[in-house]
Amino acid sequence: MRKTNQEITDNAILEEILSDSEICRIAMNDGGVPYILPFNYGYKYNCIYIHSALEGKKIDLLKNNKKVCFEIEQKAELIKHKTTCGWATKYRSVVGYGEVEIVNDFSEKEKGLNIIMAHNGGLEKNSFEKKNVDRVLVLKLKIDKLKGKQSSNWNKETEKKIFNIESENLQLIEISEEDIEEIHRLHSIPEVEEFNTIGIPDSIKETKKLMLPVIDGQSVIPRKSYTWKILLKESGEFIGLAGMFLSNDKFRLGEFYYKLFPGFWGKGFATETSKRLIKAGFEDFGLHKVEAGVATGNTASIRVLEKSGMAREGLRRKILPIHGEWVDNYHYAIVEDDLRDY
Repeated sequence: MRKTNQEITDNAILEEILSDSEICRIAMNDGGVPYILPFNYGYKYNCIYIHSALEGKKIDLLKNNKKVCFEIEQKAELIKHKTTCGWATKYRSVVGYGEVEIVNDFSEKEKGLNIIMAHNGGLEKNSFEKKNVDRVLVLKLKIDKLKGKQSSNWNKETEKKIFNIESENLQLIEISEEDIEEIHRLHSIPEVEEFNTIGIPDSIKETKKLMLPVIDGQSVIPRKSYTWKILLKESGEFIGLAGMFLSNDKFRLGEFYYKLFPGFWGKGFATETSKRLIKAGFEDFGLHKVEAGVATGNTASIRVLEKSGMAREGLRRKILPIHGEWVDNYHYAIVEDDLRDY
């Protein structure tokens, strides 16, 4: 490999790419000319499994020459920039060589099909009717050589870009796994969840399942959302949660939410949070419009949004699934050139 600084030599990362990706491109020999096809696949035990029709050009080629080259990319993303020469690509992939065996034994075909199913999110053990298994071929590519490569900007671009903000009395700090217990406690309070759609979680495991993708999203470029814990500046006490979702398109929209422990209601902290999120939307995220939705019965939050200078733009009927019922929602918004005193 010419650029050795981009070579992936860690076997764990190579295994991750093989195990987590979805498409394998295989190049076969067509009389000295490459013939390349993309496949969904399954990976296990240093082998790539593919299901195929019983006949076709690729089967004819593989019968003549079972040696192949393959490529799998875990990620390939265009990184846009304000200047032309600032554009880049972020990628991580493997290229390998091996031999393809056409599997005919029923039990081996069934094993391969199970590996394919599990790899793509299905069950690890499935029941297949013999007549259906007989209608397909299973190709087993045993890997002989493998090399991995990632873009030189991989580590830089995948670093979490944490964005924390503060106001007069509050700090908004992006959440981490350490905050899940407090978030679970907040979500478990009936008064807090009265107008929220997620409902009270059955266990902290459910809260963790909900929040881990949010935390993983801190590495996504461009960022699609932010979730902050709300802390009192003076004491560092965890008093609530806030978030912002970004449209990341020409419309330059953002939508925020917040929720506080009941002991901190009616003290001005909700309005302070709302104003700070709106200010961040315009001044830090470059938004044109900041929006918020609120259940029509949530009079306290309606007052907060209106005190923040937001205007009620409409009603969405029966849009919120709350406690087994469909609830109406008011749509509030503020535009970047609207007057505000903060």
